[in-house]
Amino acid sequence: MQNNKPKECIYCQADAYFDSVLQAINKAKTHIDMEVYIFDIDPIGTLISQALIQAAQRGVHVRLLVDGMGSSLDFIPVAKQLKAAGALVRIHRPLPWHFKLWALSLSSIKGLQKFWYLLTYINQRNHRKLLIVDHSAIWLGSINISQRHFTRDQGGENWRDTAIALHNIDTSTVQSVYNLNWSKRKRKTKNRLTKQLPSTPFLLNFTRTLRRLKRKDLLSRISSSQNVIWITNAYFVPDSRLLSALISASKKGVDVRIVLPHQSDVFFMPWVTSFFYEQLLKANVRIYEYQSGILHAKTLIIDNWGSIGSSNLNQRSLLHDLEIDYALQSNESIKQLAHDFLNDLKKSEELSQTELNTKKPWQRYLGGLILLLFSYWL
Repeated sequence: MQNNKPKECIYCQADAYFDSVLQAINKAKTHIDMEVYIFDIDPIGTLISQALIQAAQRGVHVRLLVDGMGSSLDFIPVAKQLKAAGALVRIHRPLPWHFKLWALSLSSIKGLQKFWYLLTYINQRNHRKLLIVDHSAIWLGSINISQRHFTRDQGGENWRDTAIALHNIDTSTVQSVYNLNWSKRKRKTKNRLTKQLPSTPFLLNFTRTLRRLKRKDLLSRISSSQNVIWITNAYFVPDSRLLSALISASKKGVDVRIVLPHQSDVFFMPWVTSFFYEQLLKANVRIYEYQSGILHAKTLIIDNWGSIGSSNLNQRSLLHDLEIDYALQSNESIKQLAHDFLNDLKKSEELSQTELNTKKPWQRYLGGLILLLFSYWL
């Protein structure tokens, strides 16, 4: 890390976030590395792709990495335009049946063997949302390249997200992680980076060791919390240890509050999440369902520590997907995150045990059944 603290700018509005991203791309001088789960070919996707094309045409080294689950065949013309301008474009594990996207795959395997490779690893996705510009600034969070994140008045679906821009920060480790995924480097490189990460504010999970450390750190923070645990999460499917830690914290007097979606882009996720409500409410954990659009943010506040990123509190983030989160370094940023959390509470409905009993029980039972059958993939 550099001696000076990084400049942190938190975004809760898609228009402000994308204005910042576009401005950075347009001013880039040497390098642009973007990694994103979903890249939709819609108005904002077109603006971003055109900005990347123009950057490549003026000599900036541009790389774009998109996940195979988040890229459709509509992405092919955009990829061709980017490549024609001199940009490099890759897809992290295209869906096996999207044969036309195979040429953009990170893997060099060919033929039938490639089909089986992509099918074998179909459950392991790149869920990061990351932009690195000129080795000096980073953008990350829960915002994909998609019009859906905008308000309805702006042609979107009113998604509620949180992202952050970081300036005056050492980007070398994150850059190395990006390079690792791009070039499929050997285990030796992974091990070296794994040792470097604990000394940075970035929380990554590209090895089993990092996944264990990240989970252990979260459980430790929850267990040692004294004042507050405020969670905002889009897909909340806690395992037994996380559930137990939250319940224990609440029972010892910690203010545990969780803001969750009332309506989700994955229609059955609120049913699955509601399966855990009764245990949490009995322990005096306060649960809120966000009413003003689709909640998609992933943030944590535990006492005087806070994080923003792409990780959900579910099996997908814990076991399968590549994620990136950032531990806030300034008290001002943590205060801003707390302010945004309290503002979200005003747009949410708090659930009580009585209200839970009157809610449609079949949703909770069906959510429990889905959890029983598919918990490994959720």
